[in-house]
Amino acid sequence: EGMKIGCVTFNSGSDNYQSVWYDEMINYAEEIGVDLTILDPAGDSTKQQNMVQDLINMNCDCIIIWPADSESGVAEVKAVHDAGIPVMTANTDVAEEGRQYSSCYVGPSNLLEGEAAGEAMVELLGGKGKIVEIDYLPGYTASAERSQGMYNKIEGTDIELLDTQQGECNREKSQQVMENYLVRFAEGEIDAVYCFDDVTAIGAVNAIEAAGRDEIMVIAAAAGSYSTMDYIKEGRISATVMQSPIIETHTILDTAVELAQGNVPSEYSTFIETPTVTVDNYDEVADTVEPF
Repeated sequence: EGMKIGCVTFNSGSDNYQSVWYDEMINYAEEIGVDLTILDPAGDSTKQQNMVQDLINMNCDCIIIWPADSESGVAEVKAVHDAGIPVMTANTDVAEEGRQYSSCYVGPSNLLEGEAAGEAMVELLGGKGKIVEIDYLPGYTASAERSQGMYNKIEGTDIELLDTQQGECNREKSQQVMENYLVRFAEGEIDAVYCFDDVTAIGAVNAIEAAGRDEIMVIAAAAGSYSTMDYIKEGRISATVMQSPIIETHTILDTAVELAQGNVPSEYSTFIETPTVTVDNYDEVADTVEPF
């Protein structure tokens, strides 16, 4: 009761996942009696660094950081650590050299998400075909790890990656990237597109459907909106990995309370459950994943 927790998020207005994440952090903090200050730099890493300093000046009992940039986040966790305040990362981890200053990470395993989505794609393609990728941005750990997970799974198969372009986790930008792919590669030259997340995937779907190129499968490395299940059910997205902001925020705040009380997790990373969903197991996953 009355514990003061500080949190700096990434960009709560950019997509459904982050909006729900932001709101649920506030709701759950009220539910468990935590005094939460949550700040949003709107994706600006420089603003985020200043906000972290503001939280340090507030003498928080623990500070949670969702890094806007995994590299610049190193200086942020170090600043909190040097101020003698427990610090943890959430949803996206800092670069490896910064983990010595952070007590723990809570969120998805982006590598495992990429591997799960990649494995589903390999199975759907029968282990052969040509694919393109719509990535996020360089310098963002989640992007690199989801891509690496997919690369791990196509290695040794007859699947060829033709090109990777950045969709910036923006539906319109991702649609433009996919439109360009469709111009460059004629019908029959692309079998699937691997997307950073469901926002990216829906942009790709829009381009594919508008061009009448329904032979191309769309795979989303992660889905942060339960409504994406509808795309799976309808066959518009072939596979994705469901990631719940409700489960994530509750686990994050529970961990922050433990850190504030001096209890550090025995393992650095606490990964939330992220089930794979395809049209074949839709009913099973729909029965077990709570809407968000």
